[in-house]
Amino acid sequence: MGASADMPDLWLCPTCGARLISRNLWHSCGQYTLEDLFAKARPGVLAVARRYVEMLYDLGDVQVIAQKTRLVCVARVRFAGLSPRRSGFLAAFALRRWLDNPRIRQRSDYGPRWRGHHVLVQAETDLDDELRAWLQESHDTVGVQDDQRRPARRPSGDHD
Repeated sequence: MGASADMPDLWLCPTCGARLISRNLWHSCGQYTLEDLFAKARPGVLAVARRYVEMLYDLGDVQVIAQKTRLVCVARVRFAGLSPRRSGFLAAFALRRWLDNPRIRQRSDYGPRWRGHHVLVQAETDLDDELRAWLQESHDTVGVQDDQRRPARRPSGDHD
């Protein structure tokens, strides 16, 4: 997988194919499916989860990985995902800012530049333009590590 000129290539786990920012970074190599995650969910929830996964793929070059208890979405790093519930799921995403919105069910502080948000999704109508915009922002900032891009260096002969 290629990287931009100022970002190193990602390493792919030879066992599970997970994208990782460094070789042998700890991760779960389990082989799970979306169907496994929603095996005990009410009828119709799996279909909504599939539509959410489609939304994640529409954000850009991402990898969506079902794990034992959750699903994660990775661009360069994990930036979004979901946690299944019997009657729906919590859509999760990280931003560089806090959202103040009644749809946000839970927030988590993951450090100086990562603000985790969770939105309850129970029907396809919850997968609206507002959620998609938050997911796109999450991808375009946190997911692609926009804060890790090094500024272009001026050639040594350039002066103001």
